[in-house]
Amino acid sequence: MSISLILQLALIGFLTGISKTAIGGIGMVNAALLASVLPAKESTGVMLILLITGDLFAIGVYKKHVEWKVLQKLIWPVVAGVCVGAYFLSHSTNESLKKTIGWIVLLLVAFYPISQRLQKRDLDISTRFPRSLGASLGSMAGFMSMVANSGGPPMSIYLLLRKNSVMNFLGNTAWFFFIINVFKLPFTLALGLLDFHSFHYIFPALPAVPIGAVIGRKLVSRINQDLFQKITLITATLAGLNLIIR
Repeated sequence: MSISLILQLALIGFLTGISKTAIGGIGMVNAALLASVLPAKESTGVMLILLITGDLFAIGVYKKHVEWKVLQKLIWPVVAGVCVGAYFLSHSTNESLKKTIGWIVLLLVAFYPISQRLQKRDLDISTRFPRSLGASLGSMAGFMSMVANSGGPPMSIYLLLRKNSVMNFLGNTAWFFFIINVFKLPFTLALGLLDFHSFHYIFPALPAVPIGAVIGRKLVSRINQDLFQKITLITATLAGLNLIIR
C-alpha cells in the first residue's frame, strides 16, 4: 500500500469522526472520496466499520438525548429500505455502483440545504402526514445508507419536521445511525462487501476516527458553521461529479 493511499484513508477516518460529532455533511464527501480510491463495493464495507466506530463516540456524547418512541416508528420503513438497497448491491457492478454513489451524493447535496431551511420554518407536515412522512423518508434513509452510507439528509429532514430540540436531534441521529449501521453489518458480510482483506484498508483509517471525533466535539462551537457547510457542499458536489464522469 502506498503512502499516498494510507494518508487518504487516514484523512477519511479523521473526517468520519468529525462528521459524527460536529458537521454531518462531511459524510457525503467521505462516501465519494472512499469510492474514488477503492473499488466501489469494497468501499461501502470499509466505510461501514469506520461509521460504527464514529457512532460509538456520538452515542457516548448524546446518550441521554434520545426519543425511542420516535425511532421505533421508523423501524419497518428503514428495514424495507435496507433490504431494497441490499438487493440493488447484489445486482450491481463496481462501475454502476460508483455512478450510483455519485448521483446519491448529488441528491443529498440538494437535500441538505432543504433540511436547513426547514429548520428555520414553522411547518406542521409531520402532524398532518406522520405515517407517509415516516415511511417515505425512513425507507429513503435505509436505502441510501445501505447503498452509499449516506442516509443523513432524509433522516435530518424527518427530525427537523418534527421540530426536535437541538440536543434531541443530535441524540436521535446518533442512536438511529448506530442501530441502522449495526443492522446493515450482516447484509454487508453476506454480500461479500466486507472480509479480512478489507481490514487492510480499515486499519490505516481507524485510529483517525476517534481523533476526528474528539477534535470535532471541541471545535463545533468555535468554527463558522455556515462557511464550513458551504465548503462541504461544494466539495461533495465535485466528488460526486468525479464519480459520475470518470
